[in-house]
Order: sequence, then structure tokens, then C-alpha cells
Amino acid sequence: MADGLSGLPRFTPESRDPTFISGLASDEMIWLAENQRRLASSQTSCTHGLSASQKRLATRLLAIFGCLGLIFPAIFLAVIFVTFWILFAVLIVHRATIVIAATSACPDEQPSGKTRRPKKGWPVYSVLVPMFKEAESVPRLMAALKGVDYPKSQLDVIFLIEDVDTVTEAAINDVGLKDWMRIVRLPEGEVRTKPRALNVGLQISRGRFLTIYDAEDEMCPGQLKAAVIAFEDHDLESRLACVQAPLVPHNGHESWIARQFSSEYAVQFGLIVPGLARLGWPVLLGGTSNHFDVEVLKSVYGWDPHNVTEDADLGYQIALGGYRVGHIAPATYEEAPVGLTQWVKQRSRWVKGYMQTLILFCRDLGGAFEKLGVMRTVAALLLLGGQVLSALVHGPFALLGLAALTLPMFALPVPCIGIMCAGLLLHLSSLLLTAPAKHSVRHVFSGLSVIIYWPLQSLAAVKALWELRTNPYFWDKTEHGVSKAKLCRSKLKML
Repeated sequence: MADGLSGLPRFTPESRDPTFISGLASDEMIWLAENQRRLASSQTSCTHGLSASQKRLATRLLAIFGCLGLIFPAIFLAVIFVTFWILFAVLIVHRATIVIAATSACPDEQPSGKTRRPKKGWPVYSVLVPMFKEAESVPRLMAALKGVDYPKSQLDVIFLIEDVDTVTEAAINDVGLKDWMRIVRLPEGEVRTKPRALNVGLQISRGRFLTIYDAEDEMCPGQLKAAVIAFEDHDLESRLACVQAPLVPHNGHESWIARQFSSEYAVQFGLIVPGLARLGWPVLLGGTSNHFDVEVLKSVYGWDPHNVTEDADLGYQIALGGYRVGHIAPATYEEAPVGLTQWVKQRSRWVKGYMQTLILFCRDLGGAFEKLGVMRTVAALLLLGGQVLSALVHGPFALLGLAALTLPMFALPVPCIGIMCAGLLLHLSSLLLTAPAKHSVRHVFSGLSVIIYWPLQSLAAVKALWELRTNPYFWDKTEHGVSKAKLCRSKLKML
């Protein structure tokens, strides 16, 4: 990785500042948080957008397809149809491969959540909690953190709060800080994003390992211990950089949107992440409850502060750095969006971030093939490209299907119907594999309505495309605290 930081301050595994207790982050900390990634290597930062070669390629493709559509419209439509049919067929095979890998794991490869004491004792563990205007979440968050089953003398909890957010800071102080907790305020800078805050936390972390919890998270008490054991069980040659804990919405019953969102998460963290980990393919990390080896995290320059899905980007940077991702069993419970507006805001940020990450990954495909090999590079492209493509075309495909059902003169080609049915069947099969046995039938019937849920992604994709051009680094923050459902703490302690 080319280094453009000669003579400039930088954070490295040896340059932590554990003496920083609480207070306002320094100008140098903020500068590093916002700039190190792009100065270390422009290839690993999304701040530059499309490269010159990518812009030329996009312009030429648009010109070719535009001329083809004007001169030979029938041929143009045939090319579009065949292209999309092939792409979605490949994506279905790719996803089915991941699901099969997840379900065929040997018993000793399944995460056990065991909490035996590690050979060298429990290491210091840093917990980063980025917060912005989330005072209402503080009491439950503090209760969850105090309930973590880990030696408190070895905990290093850092609340990362924007300097203007005095309400959230006051709420934390009202509940009461323990001596293993500290508040770090972040002054205004070039951007105001979660990854910028995390980069500040990384600079001052004291832990050998590090994790992130969002303000609404309620984690299983034994999660940190499970992560330590998982790292200990893998030798250095496995190059394990991160283990991902499953995210489970606690309010999936509250609305139709929440149910569909919960189903997505069940498949993502119950099948996709374990399957990718087993295959050794790059993983799109979740934004919370991912547990890192701090030295590895610093070696890939932390998070990209300008990428609005910093978790997905970091998963790919870990893979390009020659490291891999694992998974553990103890879950983190969080709040699913319950309304369409709330869901679209969150999903549009995700899609915009996937677009940013895809552009970044494609800047140097030659380098990716060299570092990852052909199979893992293709798998990475299909995983990330599939997220973007699906969001863009599910809406138009739904309109085509509706036209075929309501207009007698309009009929979809048989291969197109076959692809749609195959995708739906794979989704329903995945739900059956992740649903509790007593609720499996209900999950399948609920899953059938995904034919309405998937097209909604196109609303988010349109918003994402517009923002990618007009305001690429805008962080459309998800509103939490709107759910009426609460997780029973006695249930959490039993997990």
C-alpha cells in the first residue's frame, strides 16, 4: 500500500495515546481521523469518486447503449434482457453457494459462544460507542454495558459524542460514568460521520481488541468473552482480523417493514456471514458488534470517514490486506425501522455506501485479482454489485410483472419468470433455514410478501443516486427510539 504520509502525523499499532482520559479531541486527532486513509493511499478512500478511467468507461458505455437504443431498439431491448437474465442467474447461484456453505459447516466449525478462560487471561477490551442526538437511548445502553460479563478492570468504554450534542453528554453524566468509561467530544470538522468518530476512538483505544456498539444496542453479556476465545482458537496463520456477532431486531413483530427487515437480518447473520466466513470470501460487515484485532485494524488505516457504509468498506479492506473475517454466536439486539420513511432513509444510505465501495473496489481490479485471486475477487464483485443492482432494478422488474398480470397483450419471457421464481424460492428456503421450527410456516407466509418489499429498495436507490452526485458524504442518520417494543432484560441475561 503506497504511503503518502511521510513526515505527517499518523496512528500506528505502536502510537496509541492511552493517557487521553476524557474531554475534547485534539486538532491532530481530528485531522488523522479525517485524512489518514486518503493520504495513505488514494486507492483506499472514496473521497475522489470515480477515477478518470472509470468516467471514460461510463461515458463510452452510455454512448454505445444510447446509440443502440435509438437505432436498433429491438436489439437494444434483447441485449438488456439477456444481460440482466445472465447477471441475476449468476447472482442466484452465488447466493445459493453461500447458503449451502453455511448449512454444511461441521459441528466443530459452528460458533459455540463458550466462555472458558483464555490461556493468557482476559486482555484489555475497548468498546467504542459513537452517539449523536441519542439521549433517549442512554439509560438502556448504560444498563447493557454495565451488564457485560467481562472483568471491568479490563474494559475501556469510550463514548464518542459530537461537541455540539450537549444533551446526550448530559444524559450519560446523569446516569453516571464508571471508572472504566470515558467521554470524548468531537469538534466540528470536514465531515460529521460515524467512521470519523470511530477513527478518533481507535487512536486512543487501550485494548488489544476492540468492538463497536450503537446507541440502541443491547448485547448478550458474554459476547466479548466469546470474541476473545474465537481469536485465541485461530492461530496466527489464519490471519483472523475480525469476528462478527449476529444482529437481531427485538421489535420484528411491530410492523410489516420491521418483519421484513428482521427476516433480512436473520438470513444475513444466520447464513450469509457464516457462509462467507467458511468460504474465506470477503464479508460486508455489519455496522455494530464486529470485534477487531486492534493492530490489524490500524494496519489497514481504520475506517474511511467519507464512506457512509464504513463497515462494508472495512470488510473489503480487511480482505485486500490478506486477512479474514469469522463469526460468533452471542447476539446483539437492536431496533428495526418500523415505518417506510425511517426505512428509506437508512436503506438509501446503505445503497449509497455500497455504490461508493463498489467504485472504490473497481478502481484497481488488477490489484484485487493479484491480492485476492480470481475466485475471491469475483465473489466480492458479485456480493457488492448484487446489492447495488438489486436495489436499482427490483422496482422496474416489479412494474414489468404487474404489467404482465394486468395487460393481456403484455407477457414476460419464460426465462424472466424462471429467474424471479428461483430468487423467491431461494429466499423462502433461507427463511426456513433460519426461522425457529415452531414459527417456520408463519415465516414462509410472511416471506411471500417480499415481492412487495424488494421493489421498495428502488425508492432508496433513486435517493442514493441523487445524493451520490449532490451530497455524497451526507450521513442520513437513522432515527431510533421510535419503537414501542422493548427487550426484556431478564431474557437478555438468559442468552
